[in-house]
Amino acid sequence: MNLILKLVLVGRNLWPCSALHTRNPEPRCWDDVYNFDAKIFHLHIPKAAGRSVVSDLSSLLGRKNIYSYETCFRFSDSANFTALQDTVVMLRQPREHVFSQYQFCKLATDPGYRSIVRYLEAFPGEKNFHMTISFQNWIEEWTRSPRYGSYSILEDREFCWCPHNLQASRLACKNETHRSATVDLDAAKRSLDAVTMLGVTEAYHESLCLFHAHLMGELPDHCNCESPDFSSYKETKETHGEHYQESIEDMPPETIAQVDAMTQQDKAIYQRGVNRFVADVQKMEKRFGTKILCQERLKMLGQKANY
Repeated sequence: MNLILKLVLVGRNLWPCSALHTRNPEPRCWDDVYNFDAKIFHLHIPKAAGRSVVSDLSSLLGRKNIYSYETCFRFSDSANFTALQDTVVMLRQPREHVFSQYQFCKLATDPGYRSIVRYLEAFPGEKNFHMTISFQNWIEEWTRSPRYGSYSILEDREFCWCPHNLQASRLACKNETHRSATVDLDAAKRSLDAVTMLGVTEAYHESLCLFHAHLMGELPDHCNCESPDFSSYKETKETHGEHYQESIEDMPPETIAQVDAMTQQDKAIYQRGVNRFVADVQKMEKRFGTKILCQERLKMLGQKANY
């Protein structure tokens, strides 16, 4: 992002984290100040339950022990954290992930993001509004003329993310200020394998149980999927305020095919991630003698990964 623009936004309390810090300082979604004493590095992949994870991990360890940022995974090695013990990444089913990205930007209901869009005069009818009127048009536009470059949401003319393999690119990238048209899938896989706590958005409850067991050496009662406590547990859902009735399944087949074409590397990463996640959960099940991922949910993950 242009440095002058960023300084203006921070000064006016419109930079996303500044706005979130003011509104809700505890579970803020990511950090705009480096915390080299953090014990956990959370790679915040946009629209993959990042705010919820930060909120839940904060409840366990305290917010000051977590560094969360939308950057490249390799930053966890290069930033010289002095007390780092774990890395956290959440993955999301690629089709649903892309659809969620569009809804966030189109609806602009997140207070911090909405303040920025207002300041930049980018609402419908204003001079800097360029967002398409429909998801189909958005995907068609990104298929026809993709805009690679900075990872920043505010660098794009529509003030939205580039939907091309967003998850794989964050795992593989070397520089958060520039992304190319190609993704080094092998590098993304190496980063994924190096993550110490891997979760899946579609199995958020089970992911949190895995994290809890890893960090605290115990498994809460609500993590037993064969217990009534499991179904009565209320998951953390830190949303950005957007509400919509449509889903990716409601889109035309040709649009879904275009989404698949632009997320081939993300699909490979998601499939690998789901397999790794299931294996990690099964190890915890054996360790504690408790069923965490029941058959119905396991089947659901298989369907989500193998589309």
